[in-house]
Amino acid sequence: MEQHGQIHTEVTLSPSEQKVAELMAKTRYESNRSKNIPNQKKGPQSEYETDLEGSASELAAAKALNVWPDLADCIQAHDLVYNGVTIDVKTTKYRTGRLIAALNKKDKPCDYYMLLVGESPTYDIKGFAKREDLLCEETVTDLGWGRLHALAQDKLVPLSDFIKEFQNG
Repeated sequence: MEQHGQIHTEVTLSPSEQKVAELMAKTRYESNRSKNIPNQKKGPQSEYETDLEGSASELAAAKALNVWPDLADCIQAHDLVYNGVTIDVKTTKYRTGRLIAALNKKDKPCDYYMLLVGESPTYDIKGFAKREDLLCEETVTDLGWGRLHALAQDKLVPLSDFIKEFQNG
């Protein structure tokens, strides 16, 4: 990911990684629907597409941070753990999309929320937000799919700064 001191924010999944993402999405979709767990998608896409993009973006984030993704099919508050901090990976296909989180995320918050923009197999890491910067009253809005927390990309911590913070302790 690093070349000449710059950290590249674009991540492309290999064909094998794409297959893993498809299997993750299928397993999660079937498991969650069999348990009557509703999909909390925000947008017009299908439930399966939401699960597929979620799984693929989690793999891309794990690849960028050089950590293992959580391959469990159960619901958890976080998607990744990086040097002791929990991360919830969010994705959108919209280039100017915001980092969003459901209002109920306050009940099971992660330490950080990470925004990836793109569609499988290629994503651009837009940045990170601390829990308290995203899950606050000032970020509550309605983007057309109900009330939620939303933070613009220019308010996010870049990947390079996030990595520096946790590598140096």
